[in-house]
Amino acid sequence: MTNKEFKKWKNSTERLLDDCWKFRKLCDKPFDRGFIGELLVLKQLLDTYKADLCSKLDNKITYAGSANKEWDIELKLQRKTIQINAKATTTSDKNNNPRWVRQQAKTFCDIKIGGNAKQFVSLKTNHNPGLLYIFVDVGAWLNDHTAQFFTLSDKKAKSVLGKKYLKRYNRQKRESRSTDFWVEYDDIKNFKDQRLRKL
Repeated sequence: MTNKEFKKWKNSTERLLDDCWKFRKLCDKPFDRGFIGELLVLKQLLDTYKADLCSKLDNKITYAGSANKEWDIELKLQRKTIQINAKATTTSDKNNNPRWVRQQAKTFCDIKIGGNAKQFVSLKTNHNPGLLYIFVDVGAWLNDHTAQFFTLSDKKAKSVLGKKYLKRYNRQKRESRSTDFWVEYDDIKNFKDQRLRKL
């Protein structure tokens, strides 16, 4: 990536975030928290990896967003490729900590649903070493421009969040046959990483 390309990415991302923040304050309504979360992750990656990205022309960032179901952002540095799935929230619990509602449990564990809507849950054994989940507290950023990030590898996310769902819903009946669940602050607080340290 050239310095010129990097500046275009950085300036465009920062302008978009600034406009999103102003629009959110103007209308006082939640809107597209997922897109804002992706932009916040993108900004942090650009801030953290500027020197690395500009060190070789082959290095680059790709933004796929909702066009790709597997990942939102891809970071290529030298021969290393990291794919990132951003999970955003503006919802808080009673202690004002973030919580991520309506997450798809099938992302983190295997689920079979019987005819009576009873769920049979097992942990996934396959992991993608190049995939990260970054949970973003967009609500905090909307309040004071300070975003919180919680970074889990695919393996760690499937272990921590898969075990949570298994413990709560294995052999349990859910009326709607839903596999959604909530990721709480306590589930991932140990993975807090403000600056997205070197991946």
